[in-house]
Amino acid sequence: MVEDNRRWGFEEAEDWEQAAQPAPAQDDGCTGTDGSGAVSVVVEPDGRVRTVRLAAQWRDALEPRSLGAAVVSAVTEATMRALARAVEAQGDLTAVAPPPPVADVDETPFTRADAERLFAAVNVELAAFTAELDRVVNVPVRAESRGGHVSGTAQAGQVVAVEIDGQWSHAAPGPEVEGELAEVLRALHGPPVARPAGPAIAQLQALASDPARLLRKVGLA
Repeated sequence: MVEDNRRWGFEEAEDWEQAAQPAPAQDDGCTGTDGSGAVSVVVEPDGRVRTVRLAAQWRDALEPRSLGAAVVSAVTEATMRALARAVEAQGDLTAVAPPPPVADVDETPFTRADAERLFAAVNVELAAFTAELDRVVNVPVRAESRGGHVSGTAQAGQVVAVEIDGQWSHAAPGPEVEGELAEVLRALHGPPVARPAGPAIAQLQALASDPARLLRKVGLA
């Protein structure tokens, strides 16, 4: 029997459709592993914990009472990798993003009293931001899993301790341990600290970003 290798034209369209299919999304998570290799933590680019994985025979590599320290080591490494990737992608993190353009340009001349009021308002907004930043940085964050077997502490956005019920982790199935660990680590991440903001700060940034407008406002142009 002679094999029929003829193409009828429809195959070209199928080939094109296959080529046009988008490639699978690349995994952008960052993985950290403890020194024993028993614990792996994957975090999102912003540092939020995606998954916690325990090796199949993790109890052979770690004693149950050492599991908490291993989790801290793994999540710290994953977070540092995510931070390094963010620095590489964004460049200079000290650069301040330009303020959004102001739709209605106010060309009213600035008086000395106007400037004093603006700077006083900026100082108030900066003081409020500093107080909130101090609270976030200096006050430890505590979290506990709903199952009550895992708890943890974070400070300044970094996980510093994870406590685990040793008897429970010695006998519990791996996925159950992984689930409670991930739950606590996600709770410890917390919301990101925002940049200083407020109407006075926005006005000052808008003026600083437009030197010509600033000169007009102070009567020098």
